[in-house]
Order: sequence, then C-alpha cells, then structure tokens
Amino acid sequence: MFKLSKLFYSFKHSRRSNIQHNLTDFKKKRRQELLYNIGLYGAAFGCAFGAVPFYRLWCEHFGLEGDYDKKDYSMKGKKLDVFRKFHIEFGAETDPEANWEFLPVQQNVTVHAGETALVFYRAYNRNDQAVVGFATYQIFPEDAGLYFAKIQCFCFNQQLLNPKEELQLPIYFYLEPEINEDPLLKKCEDIKIMYKFYKAKNQELAQLAENEYKTVKKNKMILQKLRDAKKSGALSDGELNKIKSTKFTDQEIEDFDEWAYDNPLEAAEAQKEQQESKN
Repeated sequence: MFKLSKLFYSFKHSRRSNIQHNLTDFKKKRRQELLYNIGLYGAAFGCAFGAVPFYRLWCEHFGLEGDYDKKDYSMKGKKLDVFRKFHIEFGAETDPEANWEFLPVQQNVTVHAGETALVFYRAYNRNDQAVVGFATYQIFPEDAGLYFAKIQCFCFNQQLLNPKEELQLPIYFYLEPEINEDPLLKKCEDIKIMYKFYKAKNQELAQLAENEYKTVKKNKMILQKLRDAKKSGALSDGELNKIKSTKFTDQEIEDFDEWAYDNPLEAAEAQKEQQESKN
C-alpha cells in the first residue's frame, strides 16, 4: 500500500512537472513568434517608407529617368495662338518578331500650340514567353517633329512584358509655340505620329535610340537659337530657314545644357547670381 502511494505521488509529481515544462516552452515560443512578427512588420514598414527616396536616388545615379518635378513647362514669355488648332492622329505598328498587340487608346486629339495633352497606348504580349520591346516613332510632316516636345514618353526605353501581360504606355506632350511661325507649316492642320515596337535583340536598336536622342537635342538647340535670334527682332523666312538648317558637331550636341533649356527661369536666376557674385 505504501509503494502504491509512493508510485502515485511520483506519477502525479512527474505529470505536473511536464505540464509546467510544456507551459514554459509554449510561452517561450509565443514570445519568439511575437518578436519575429514585430521585426517582420517593422522591416516591411521600413522598406515601404524608404522605397520612394531609394528609387529616386537609384534613378539619379544611373540616369534612368529625369526629375520632371523640377522642369519648367510653363509658357511664360512664349507667344501662344489659342485660335489655331492642330489635329494629331496616333498610329501604331509592331515588328512581326515581337508578336505584340500594340494600339493607341486615343486615336486622335486636338490641341493648340503650348497646350499639354496626355494619351495612352496599349501593349499586349501574345507570346508564351516574356519579350522585351523597344519603340521608335516618326512624325508627319517631318517639319513638325522639330516642335513636338515630350514631357513623358515610353519611346526609346526597353519595355518588358510577361506572357499574356498588358501594359498602358503614356505620352505626355505639347507642341512648341514656334510652330505657328514656321512658313512651311502655315497650312498644316493635321499631324500624324506613328509609333512602332521592335523586339530588342541586338545593338542596332540601341544605336538608333542614341541617334534619336541626338536628334531631340539638336531640335532643342535649334529652338534655342530661334528664341535667341528673335530677341533682336522679327525673323525673315530666309533667316528662319538658315537657323533650321544649322549643323552641329557631336561635341556641341554633347555640351548642350538641356537643364538650362528645360528650366529657363531657374537658369536665368542662376546666371544672374553668378554675375552678381563676380561683381
């Protein structure tokens, strides 16, 4: 009888010890899970909070995208003709190798010189594998290309579409006011802009993008010369055509200050401060 009592006591004590041990382990695991969740949520919040400034630093470092917030797209100091309208039609083509569906969401818009407009293109990858595409564009009549200013555009940037993925691609643009003064475009009312997507596979398209970028810079340089020349008075048709046919060297194109062109007010203030500091 004594042995049975001792055995029962030992069993009861052992069971109580196991319960306490399991309870201690359970509390320890709960505490570890709580700390793990707090750390995980804290890391997620930190990543979300720091994503925007990190992305801006990344883009500024590698030159992937401009900071459009700092550019001056106002029409101050530019003569506007609000009564002359331009009907702009958008077209699309796709290289057969890309096998994409590529169409303008808005086929046409009507704007006057200096008025900003936003349109979208739709791209859809019909392939069973991801495809990187690359877009170029042409403007008709060609003389109108000088005055086509893009604030935001998908052209000349590689676009990756996964299988069966669809993407909306924006174009935010305006026509430079000087288009109203071009004698070759006096009767121009319709402008057509044709975008074409290629399948990126070699360096030829990259070279094409570089050449097109130079063309954009040369257009800005010509417009800058036109604006500087008009400060001395009205230009004749001969003087205007002479400036439009100006040839620039690669070094002149490379040295062109796009920031000063896109930010005329800030550039003027910076130049004024520089002159005052010299005096």
